[in-house]
Amino acid sequence: MKRPLAYSTKYIDNELKRLRSYLENAGQGTGPDLKETLYQRLDQRIAAQDDGWIVNSLHDLFFYYAGGGDSHMYLDVDTAAAKESYHMAASIGVLCYEMIEKGVPHHVLDSGYPFDHKKHNFNFARAPILANEYEMALKITGTDTVEGALLLRDDRLACALLPESPEDPSINEDEIRQCMWAIAHGEGELFNKYLEKRIKMLRRYGRLDQTLFDGWGAALVKLARQREIECRLDVIELPCHLLDDSRIDASRVVFPWAGQIRAIIQKSGAPAG
Repeated sequence: MKRPLAYSTKYIDNELKRLRSYLENAGQGTGPDLKETLYQRLDQRIAAQDDGWIVNSLHDLFFYYAGGGDSHMYLDVDTAAAKESYHMAASIGVLCYEMIEKGVPHHVLDSGYPFDHKKHNFNFARAPILANEYEMALKITGTDTVEGALLLRDDRLACALLPESPEDPSINEDEIRQCMWAIAHGEGELFNKYLEKRIKMLRRYGRLDQTLFDGWGAALVKLARQREIECRLDVIELPCHLLDDSRIDASRVVFPWAGQIRAIIQKSGAPAG
């Protein structure tokens, strides 16, 4: 009989204890926090009209807020606060992608090469998915990608964009793509198989970098649920009981620089599609 995955690991448990202890004992008034630093940097780049570096600032702020959403999920178990952070991340991500679509050059690198935002759009689309803001997610993915097709519930298109087999060499080392294949084909057994494969992969790296909440996996679970495919994994990284379909009051979550960034986008050319 196959042995199920343990709910947690000693590395995850120890990291959670360390983080909670750090937050309880953290000093106050020790200088500007990361958010202030990132906002100051964005202000300076807007003033300098350095559009390429503005993209980088948006990129950094996106991951700040997306990471904050993750922290609310695993430290506070506060889904409302998590959705606020994810919604802010989504708003910033949409602006970042619109600038890139306008052809604004950027300095975001991946292994020394320019970051391919279209190829890695799920890194950004996961935040609006977790905030239940699917229209915002679609602005990031576009309609001509696997992620976009899944968001549109156009499974025929998603299948056409994916290889014929989930074990195809082009995706057999990419558990996220394999999960997407299973979702597009309505294969619940395969979805859980590849999601478990992903958690095992994350845990292999646990001694070096613990994953306390798998935001990518959680976003996949939400896409799967739209096809009535349920996650059967009972693991700490995927608190599926916290993944509801409610949305927050977006009027309380506004990115202060949105108007300025929109003006820059409009100045860059025709409005983004």
